[in-house]
Amino acid sequence: MKTTTLTISSKGQTLMPLDWRKKNNLNQGGSCNAFQLDDGILVIVPVKPPDQELLRKLLDTIKPVKPPADWKSRVREAMEDVRR
Repeated sequence: MKTTTLTISSKGQTLMPLDWRKKNNLNQGGSCNAFQLDDGILVIVPVKPPDQELLRKLLDTIKPVKPPADWKSRVREAMEDVRR
């Protein structure tokens, strides 16, 4: 795992290193989700909206043992929440 240093201005603006932005296709900017874990660790994940093919593959891999009748709509709603 490679450590990347972020710079945060006094106004809260964040500067991400260029190599990280290139690797995550954020050269022109973009959105990221940030998750703070209980122990204070901050996880930053670029938001990459899934295309239709990826969503189909994802839905095809989800095979609960006893799925509720509305499980596909629940997955779709969860994916929409992540994209917001």
